[in-house]
Amino acid sequence: MKIKFIGVFMILLSLTRVWAGSDVKPSLNKGSLNDSIIVRFGNKTRMVIYGENKRELEKILKYDLNTLLKDLKVRLDSSQQDTTLIVEEFSGTDYLKNKPDLADDKNYVRIGGRGLHIKNGNKSVSIDQGTVTVIDEGENGSIEKIGRAAKMYVPSWGSSPRKGFNVSLGLNAYGSNTPMMSSTNPSTENAMPDLKPWGSRYVSLGYVASTTIATGQKARLHLDFGIDFSWYNLMFQDSKKIEKSTDMTYFAQPQDAGNYINLKKSKFTVPYVNLSFMPTLSFRRSFISHVSAGAYGGYRLGSYSKTIAEGSKDKKFNRTNFFVNDFRYGLGFELGIRRFPDLFVNYDLNNLYETNRGPAVKMLSFGIKLF
Repeated sequence: MKIKFIGVFMILLSLTRVWAGSDVKPSLNKGSLNDSIIVRFGNKTRMVIYGENKRELEKILKYDLNTLLKDLKVRLDSSQQDTTLIVEEFSGTDYLKNKPDLADDKNYVRIGGRGLHIKNGNKSVSIDQGTVTVIDEGENGSIEKIGRAAKMYVPSWGSSPRKGFNVSLGLNAYGSNTPMMSSTNPSTENAMPDLKPWGSRYVSLGYVASTTIATGQKARLHLDFGIDFSWYNLMFQDSKKIEKSTDMTYFAQPQDAGNYINLKKSKFTVPYVNLSFMPTLSFRRSFISHVSAGAYGGYRLGSYSKTIAEGSKDKKFNRTNFFVNDFRYGLGFELGIRRFPDLFVNYDLNNLYETNRGPAVKMLSFGIKLF
C-alpha cells in the first residue's frame, strides 16, 4: 500500500487553547495536553502543531497557513517517489502576515520559489526573477537595483546570442587605398590621407532578429537578420581636408591668400542604413559562445566634412556627396567570447568613391559590441 508520511512542521505559532484529549501521543506531548493541536485529514493523515505553552500557540494568528500549505503541495508534487517521507524545517518568518525587520537574524541564506536571498550583517542581496537588488542598511542606507545581467555575460542558449538590440563601437581603417592619378597632372597622386587611429571611429546601432534551424546537445545553428544605422567617422592627419571639384574628389591642405592653414581637426563622416544576413553557430558551455559570418549591404544617408583651424574654435562644414557611392556591401564576421564583449570585423567589397571620381578605397571596421 502506498503510504505518504508528512513529517513534523516545527513552527512557532499561536492560537487559542485547543483540547487535544487522548489523541495526543505521549511522544509528542512534551508540555501539557493543552499545548498541542492535531488536525486530521482523513483516517491516515495528521498535522501536529506543538507549542510549549498557551502563549506560544496564540502566535499562530500572525501566520498565513494558506501559503504554508501551498508550499507543502509544491514539495509533494516535486517528489517522484511513490512513498514519500518529508522531514523539513520551515522558517516561520517566511509565512508571517506582517514580517518584522529581522533585526535579530543578522546572517542567512535562503533559496526557494521566491528566489535567492542572502544577508550578512547590514548588507543583503536578493535575486528575484533575474533581478538583482543590493541593500546596505548602514549609516548611509542605500538600495541599488542592478537589473538583469547584460547579454554579453549571459548568452542565451535557446536563441542566437546576437538576437536583440545591439550597439557596436570600433575603429576605421583602409582595407585598400589605391591613389587615383590626376587627369590634368599625371605626376600628381590623389590618395586618401592617413587616418588618426583613435579619432576615426565606427559606430553602429541596430536590432537583430533570429530563427534557429538546427539544434544539438552542444551547438545550434541560427539565421540572423539585422538592420542598423552606422557611421564612418574618418579623422585625417597632416592638415589635409576632403574637397570636391566638378569631376572628382581630392585631398589638400587649405590655403588663405597663398598661405597654408594648419588644421586642428579635419573630419569626414558618412552615415548608412544597413541590412545584414549572418548565419550564427552558438556553443553551449564553451569559452567561445558563438561564431557568426555573413554579408551586409547599406544605403548612404548623406555625407559631410568638418574642419577646425589651429587657434580657432570656428567649425566649417561642407555637406555634399563628395562622389561617395550610394551603396556599400561587404562581408562581416563576429566572434563571441563568454564573459567578454563580442568582437566584430566588417570589410567593404566595393570602393568608397565612384569609379574614376576618387581613390580606390575599401573600408575596414573592427571593434567590440557593447550590447
